[in-house]
Amino acid sequence: MFPSRPGALVLGSDFKSLGVVRSLGRRGIPCAVVDSLPRSAWFSRYVARRFRWRGHLCGPAFLDFLLELAVREDLTGWVLIPGQDEALELVAQNSDRLSHAYRLVTQPWELLRWAHDKRLLNLAADEVCLPHPHTWYPGNEDELQQLDVLFPAIIKPASSIDLQYRLGRKALPALDRDELAASYRVAARVVPPEQIMVQEIVPADGQYSVAAFCVDGRIASAMTARRTRQFPIDYGLGSSFVEAVEVPGLIAKAEKLLFRLRISGMVEVEFIRDSRDGEHKLLDVNPRPWGWHTLCIAGGLDFPFMTYELAFGRLPAAVLPAYGLRWIRLLTDAPAGLQSIRAGILTPGAYVHSLWGRNVFSVFDLRDPMPSVGDLAVVLCRVLQRAANRRTLPELSAGRGPIRGEKVAG
Repeated sequence: MFPSRPGALVLGSDFKSLGVVRSLGRRGIPCAVVDSLPRSAWFSRYVARRFRWRGHLCGPAFLDFLLELAVREDLTGWVLIPGQDEALELVAQNSDRLSHAYRLVTQPWELLRWAHDKRLLNLAADEVCLPHPHTWYPGNEDELQQLDVLFPAIIKPASSIDLQYRLGRKALPALDRDELAASYRVAARVVPPEQIMVQEIVPADGQYSVAAFCVDGRIASAMTARRTRQFPIDYGLGSSFVEAVEVPGLIAKAEKLLFRLRISGMVEVEFIRDSRDGEHKLLDVNPRPWGWHTLCIAGGLDFPFMTYELAFGRLPAAVLPAYGLRWIRLLTDAPAGLQSIRAGILTPGAYVHSLWGRNVFSVFDLRDPMPSVGDLAVVLCRVLQRAANRRTLPELSAGRGPIRGEKVAG
């Protein structure tokens, strides 16, 4: 029997969700996960129940499944925490129905869509005078050819989920007009043309983030971090090496945007520092658990528990973070390091030296060892899927990729 304290149902079971269930489970809060593919959190000792769904965590059928699950498994009143973008969108768009079964930590779609859709996000950033990379919005290929694009550039969707699932990438390269057209055609086979954006590649000397917990757009607690490496190194699917470092003024920049968006809950705001003018320019906003949120937990900011508490109307106390820790996802940082060495960004000695210090690992934990097995299985599956994608869309493999040694906005 579970204790009387309501539990948490986490949608997704990757390492982001693993951080959530470990945070809550260590406090005696019962946790359950839903996923289509058992991943690292599925095997955690802190997960009491596991529910398999055949398909993506979105759509009307999945919504009906969640509503039926609350009744069948006696989960009514549990906190519902989306760990993936598509699940976040589903919960936000159906908050009225789901709120009858669960306690929600996801804001309604009319608010959340401003963070979810990069076109609206850039519009909100313009309203508060927050700089972001130059971006163009062609409605079709004819309009694309008329754009005065600054090269090098990338093609990316307003929401990257479909492109990630199909191609294993967040963006496609466009180093000249020929490649711009070719990448556009590849993207148009995956996402609707009206969702496609063209964005300049920002020559950067670093990518940074603000990790925060907000209530109605006001930051209660926050920290800054440098996202030192990502994998792949050009337009990475996620960070692989993150350092908790203080970045003066960055939290204030993020709060201007978060207040405009009226965000409540845990959120990451991503920036890239433009080497041309030294400005931090907005890249993205993630109003859900992000890859390295466990670095924040280690630094004293337990955002998943704050999220759980807010679901019951309990406002978290302000916390000052500890800096100096580093977060590593070894399964992707090792290949990221190899790519960086081949590109001349790092020497082998510099890469090895970067691994020494006070480290937090994305999955490995001696107190909860089994998720490491599931994590390895996921990586192997992704390698096989990317190989299949290259066979399906061979023109993508012909892209010239990033400029040697250059970090880019992805």
